[in-house]
Amino acid sequence: MNKSPKINTVVSAKTQDEETQNTQEEAKEQDETTETSDAADTHNDTDIIPGKNLTYEGEKYSIPASEVQKIVNGHRIDDNKYVFLTFDDGPSPNTEKVLDILKEKGVHATFFILGENLAKGDTIKELLKRSISEGNAIGNHTYTHDFKKLYPNNSVNTDIYMNEYNQTSELMKSVLGDQFNTKVIRMPGGRNSRAYYHDPNLKSFDETLTSDGIVSIDWNVENGDAEGKNYSVDQLYNNAVKESQGMNQIVILMHDTYGKGKTVEMLPRLIDYYKNNGYEFKTIESN
Repeated sequence: MNKSPKINTVVSAKTQDEETQNTQEEAKEQDETTETSDAADTHNDTDIIPGKNLTYEGEKYSIPASEVQKIVNGHRIDDNKYVFLTFDDGPSPNTEKVLDILKEKGVHATFFILGENLAKGDTIKELLKRSISEGNAIGNHTYTHDFKKLYPNNSVNTDIYMNEYNQTSELMKSVLGDQFNTKVIRMPGGRNSRAYYHDPNLKSFDETLTSDGIVSIDWNVENGDAEGKNYSVDQLYNNAVKESQGMNQIVILMHDTYGKGKTVEMLPRLIDYYKNNGYEFKTIESN
């Protein structure tokens, strides 16, 4: 009479139990990994993306600075129509009015912050918080905007400029938190003005920016609110529209600092112009 191979049955059962236990442990580890991943990915739309100059919501409307730089340099990055509303020299009380208009119109902009103005008090600092929380992007426009200090003998002083960049960056972080960082700058007067004057230090300055991952953004359209002329609201609007003719990708320079009330008055009409002509409103994201 044949006897059953009992030992093999026991071993087989034991092996099956071990496999079941291993499967359960693997499933548990997978659940723990998923929970950890979910916790790490949990954020609000208004939270700043770590190391960036905008929020998770703001990222939906943004294009990397390196691509925007190509636009300013005369290259189309694709076949779409884009407009980048940019404002220099804020924050100021006019910034609040600009933000109200942007919110009402459902569009966004990039604000190039001047450190000296940001340091003027808690009310002004709250405007920076509001700017980024509402989906706008933030750039660095130095601390003083002082041409004689930044460009002595009409040549950029890299050390002084970078000190002001860092000073303004640290001030913005003190307001927005250490997760904030902007690698987008606009040089007072624009980088192209440095090239126009054949600035002998521009090459080494550019190399410093590149090594630090910083992108300098100029503009290809302006409304003329910084030309020192007493333009009317209509003239500011017409300046912008005229310069926009035939252009599918626009980076427009405007100012939201003190004394720029006419730009604020002009803004709703200009936004409507770009909307009616099929432009998408974009912001500038740190690479």
